[in-house]
Order: sequence, then structure tokens, then C-alpha cells
Amino acid sequence: MPYLIAALLILLPSLAWLAWRQFGPDPRRPSPLLLAALATGLLLVAGLGLSVRLSQGDDTTSVYVPPSLGPDGRVQPSRMVPTR
Repeated sequence: MPYLIAALLILLPSLAWLAWRQFGPDPRRPSPLLLAALATGLLLVAGLGLSVRLSQGDDTTSVYVPPSLGPDGRVQPSRMVPTR
């Protein structure tokens, strides 16, 4: 469900613009080339999101530890620590 909300938030500006073009003061329809470009962009974003989701494991047995300063003052990178 959070992914659906994120996708809607990403699409909201384009949908608002298309609605404004359709129902605004000058109701000209967008060109087919523009609609094809928007559809292509949507497919690319959806494909990228799906590939990222499938390439990263859904590890629920670990805890995220954010970056921190070590005892020597150097930054320790973030990491996933397994829970017991």
C-alpha cells in the first residue's frame, strides 16, 4: 500500500496538468506525442521501481544502524545488524 501512495504522489503533477489542460479555459487536448512521452516515462518509472523492489531482499530479521562517529572520529557507514 505505501508503494501505491508513493506512485500516486509521483503521478499527481502530471495528472493535475492533464486535468487542467482538459477542463481549463482553453480545452485543447494534449498532442499524441506528449501523451506517448508521458506514458513512456510512466512505464520507465514503474519498471525501475519494480526492478529495485525485486533486486533488494525484504530482510525483516535485521535492524538498520545509521552512520555514526567511531571512537577515532571517523564516520562508520550504515549497516544492517541481524537481530537475535
